This record gives sequence, C-alpha cells and structure tokens, in this order.
Amino acid sequence: MGIKIAYMMKGRIVALREIERIIGYLEGELRCKQATLGEALYNVSRKCSEPYNTWLNQLEEAVDGQAVELKDRTSYQDFFTMWSKSLEILKVSTLLNTRDINLLRGVGKALGYLDIESQLLNLDMEKELIHNTVLELDKDIGARMKNAIVLSFLGGILTVIALL
Repeated sequence: MGIKIAYMMKGRIVALREIERIIGYLEGELRCKQATLGEALYNVSRKCSEPYNTWLNQLEEAVDGQAVELKDRTSYQDFFTMWSKSLEILKVSTLLNTRDINLLRGVGKALGYLDIESQLLNLDMEKELIHNTVLELDKDIGARMKNAIVLSFLGGILTVIALL
C-alpha cells in the first residue's frame, strides 16, 4: 500500500510536468506559428504521449466540430465548457487529483479568450501556477514517499504480529 501511495505521489509530479510542457508547446504554437487554437491543439497532440495525445485530439476535434456548428448557427458551446469536459479523460487516465484538475480549468479559461495576447498572458500565469505546484510537491516528495513506505512496512509487521 505504501509503495502504491509513493508511486502515486511521484506520478502526480510527472503528470504535472507533462502538462507544463504541453502548455509551453501551446504557447509556442500560438505565439510563433500564429496557429489557430484547433491547429495548435493538433500540432501539440503529435508531440505528446498517451493519454495526453488522446486528450488533445478529442479536444481538437471538439474545437473543429464547434467551428462547423458556428457556421450552421444551430448550437454553441464555449471553449471552456469543452475543455472542462475533456479534463475527465485526464482525471481517469492520469494520477492528477482534483486540485490539479482545477488548476487545469484555469488553462481552459486562458485559452478561451479570443485575443491572442490575452491567451498568451494568461497561459503564462497558469503555467507559473502549475510550476509552483510542482516545486512545492518536489520539495518534500522524498520524505513523504519514505514515510508512506515505512508506515506501510510497519503496518505489515503489526498485522503479522497480530495474527500470531
């Protein structure tokens, strides 16, 4: 049990670092290539591994589908709503917790702006929040992992003693 908890702690940091990298790629696509949001999501998804590429592909398809719906004027769903729904993929397939998902909702709000400068400014702020979270978790991960393993080991010993 303790090893599983330690693995989950480390996996959460790895997932947050990957999200931070994805945001950096999105910034590059929007700033340097001046890509549309759908194009940026598509290009970044090609650089990511599972489950992130699946997540970004589904989000890109939703954005492209949204563009068709806007032309037809039949229905409208804002980007933040699509982003929030897509986060369920990450919640299920990664070790991100509810707090991390809420951080990522801020990224969706940042990308939802129509003005590219607003998108980039807010993406920078959200990326810094995620970076600070990673630094905070990294600061004491060794001690926390060690504690989880030791407590699990001690629990196992106590269980054996109780059974004797």
